[in-house]
Amino acid sequence: MLLTDQPDGLTSRRLATYGSLVDVEDEVYTALSAILDDPMGYDLFVMDCDAFGGIAAAERAIATLIAAEAKMRVMLVSQEFEIPAYPMGLRTAVCLPDHVSETGFRRGFEHVLRDRSAMTLM
Repeated sequence: MLLTDQPDGLTSRRLATYGSLVDVEDEVYTALSAILDDPMGYDLFVMDCDAFGGIAAAERAIATLIAAEAKMRVMLVSQEFEIPAYPMGLRTAVCLPDHVSETGFRRGFEHVLRDRSAMTLM
């Protein structure tokens, strides 16, 4: 699931290039509802944060997923992030600046999905 106001933007194109089936939404609650209604239907939630209220909005979206016990991998893209963050925690979001390089974005994508088979079995 990609939450963005730019359905044909760079984030969407990058995800599609990696072979992802990109389901795009442009409204926060519609995206979250789709994920919660079909918890096994999505491997990844990617949010272009700046169009929806920045990091604060991303924190609210993640809190909604956690409250619903959704086991969802998350990537956040925002101009508020100065450098990429690839945390080691399995339930921690990858955070990327909006100007991240292709290599940095790809690293974040691979990092967040590194545990895909283990999470699917949970």
